[in-house]
Amino acid sequence: MWAAASNATSLKNVVIISIDALHPAALNAGTTPTIYKEMREGAYTLDGYSTNPPKTLISHTAMFTGLGPDKSGKSDNQWQPGEPTVEGPTIFNSAKQKGFQTAFYYSKQKLGYLVNDAVDVHRWSREGTIDLTEEFLKKPGRHFVFLHVSGLDFVGPEHGWLSPEYMEELSYIDEYLTPLIRMVKEQKNYLIIITSDHGGHEKIHGSQHPEDFRLPFVIHSDRLEFESIRNSDYDVTDLKDILNRSLQ
Repeated sequence: MWAAASNATSLKNVVIISIDALHPAALNAGTTPTIYKEMREGAYTLDGYSTNPPKTLISHTAMFTGLGPDKSGKSDNQWQPGEPTVEGPTIFNSAKQKGFQTAFYYSKQKLGYLVNDAVDVHRWSREGTIDLTEEFLKKPGRHFVFLHVSGLDFVGPEHGWLSPEYMEELSYIDEYLTPLIRMVKEQKNYLIIITSDHGGHEKIHGSQHPEDFRLPFVIHSDRLEFESIRNSDYDVTDLKDILNRSLQ
């Protein structure tokens, strides 16, 4: 669907960052200077669309499998350890086939549903996922990591989406991500994706309100170009296809 122009150099680091509950209207040069820089230097769209319903586990399942809830079989937002996990290949299977070490760090336990045999390292941590990702990327070899960052999903329901408190939390997340993104770029041969699972409105999310479905998609690489993504429509099910094309 979206072709990537390449100079044929193998990627060393592929880092996908999902900032839970990030509304695209919150991104700007003042609040999120690091993410905004990736937007300017790479390609992005603010017209991303979540699953129906637009909820965390359902949306992430669509990202990982390339399938909406009607086809993936995951139409609820709950999972507990010991219950069945995702069926079929995910983005991690594609990465393993291309020779990457894989890691999945997530701040909500229910995302453990998405761990399969193609994930080399995984860990649930409420506040330490960014630090864990940095440590993983310091290991020798090629790395593919999916990083889930929480915070906005708690501030939004308490204070409101795009409220001063929401924007303050996002600014903190952007600052916390800065050393990680800098390290990835210094190592060269990278692909960075920054996106979200859903948006929200007022103090509500997961409803049928149009703002709850909205999310951003930012992509930047020093080896690939994604001109066709600029200001295009994006659906969370597109992530797997984009990665498959990029890893070839």
